[in-house]
Formats: sequence, C-alpha cells, structure tokens
Amino acid sequence: MPGIFKQIKLLIQYRHLILDLAVKDIRVKYRFPALGFLWAIIIPLVTVIVMKFIFSTLMQVKTENCPFFIYLMTAVFPWAYFATSVSSATESILNNRELIKKTYFPRQIIPISVVLANLINFIPSLAVMLLILVFFRMPFTVWIFLLPGIIFLQTILAIGLALIFSSVQVVLRDVKYIVELLLMIWMYLSPAFYPLTMVADFSRFFLKIYLLNPFVGLFCLYRLAMLKGFVKTLPAGVNICSLALWSILACSGVFLLGFLVFKKYETHFSDLV
Repeated sequence: MPGIFKQIKLLIQYRHLILDLAVKDIRVKYRFPALGFLWAIIIPLVTVIVMKFIFSTLMQVKTENCPFFIYLMTAVFPWAYFATSVSSATESILNNRELIKKTYFPRQIIPISVVLANLINFIPSLAVMLLILVFFRMPFTVWIFLLPGIIFLQTILAIGLALIFSSVQVVLRDVKYIVELLLMIWMYLSPAFYPLTMVADFSRFFLKIYLLNPFVGLFCLYRLAMLKGFVKTLPAGVNICSLALWSILACSGVFLLGFLVFKKYETHFSDLV
C-alpha cells in the first residue's frame, strides 16, 4: 500500500506532463473532423434519441418523476465519458511505444492522461445536460452540488480500469476486444435504459447481485443530483446511502488495484512494446 501512495505522489509531481498529454490527445482526436469538439456531445445525444425510441416508444418503459429522454440523458452522457476513456486508454501504452523508448517518466501517466482528456471532453456534455434540464423546467435541488464528487468517483474508476487494461494489453493483445465486449455487457447490466424497479420486479435475489455493479450507484447518484424526487422512485429496500457507500468503496478499490496491476506488468513494457 505505501508503494501505491508513492506512485500517486510521483504522478502529482508530473501533473503538468499529464495535462500536456491530455491536451495533445484532444488536439489529435479533433484535428480533422469538421465538427471537432462537438462530436463529444453529438454522439451521446444521438444515442439518447435512439434509445428513447427503442425503450420508451417501442418497449413502453416508463419513468415516474421525469421525461424518459431526461432519464436516459443522465446516464448515457456519463457512460459515454467512462466507456470512451477505458476503451481508448486500453491501447495507450502500445500507441505511445516510441515515447516510452525515448525517455523516462512514470508510465502510468499515459493511460491517466487519456482519461483526463475524456474528462475535459465530458465538461461540455455536462453543461449541455444542465441546459436541457433548464429547458424542460426541471427544478434543481441542493443535491446538484454532489456532481463534482460523483464525477470524481467515476473518474478514479476509469483510471483504475485504464491502468489495468492498458498494462495487460501489452502482454495479451486480445484485451482490447475483451474490453469492448465487457463494456457493452456492462452498459446493459446497468440501469441506464430502464428504472431499477424493473430489476426488483424481475427478481429480488438478482437485485442483490445487480446492486454490486458500481454503476448502479453512480447512475443513481447522477439522478439524485439532477432529478428532483428521484429517491422516491427507488424500489423498496434499496437505500441511496448504501448505494453511495458501495460506489465509493468499489471505485476506490479498483483505483488502487489499477496501480498494483500496472506495476506488475510495467517491467515487461520495454521488451514487448
């Protein structure tokens, strides 16, 4: 454990390099597309529209305290940030092999900078979400001030997974395909497109297992922060405080595990990249 905190301290010392790499990643990503930065908003917004048609119009999924479009948005936008971060960070070590060979710096910086770049991309999306809430005259509550903490939790979860997958990808080149598959399954096993009450109605036993998914808590926290009266829509026996506590523990655990796994595989980088 002291070794992990030493690594974190080292990253703080290299914080300017992390930011420089993040900015570089954004510039490269949006250098040629005509709409540039707007794609970070357009893609999740189109996803919300499509899923609204599928789940609300065709499958008749209902939500109690807000329009289904708003309900989707509060999960799809954060998920787009998370999934893009983890997916793009998976190959980050291999994609920067020349940089790794040329100079020394903490290698963890590379996947972390990718997550940071996507966090910067997420900020305009967050602003769009808040503007849409204003447009639909959705009242804000004091819980809106939880948003920075919720985003922080989601970010350390993304960093932990980015460190794990990017390091293992160097040794096992199939990892990127496994990650894409896992992200797709994870998305549908999270309450992004349907309310938690549907899971409770399906099976109380399955609900207990389902709640171990940290994104159940994260999505509920996002909706607590942005949707007035959301807590009242939770199924009986599901406590928002318990969900929040488990999300904190799970995200923190994955974050620390990421440094341990990365350290284990880092010794192989010079031979395999």
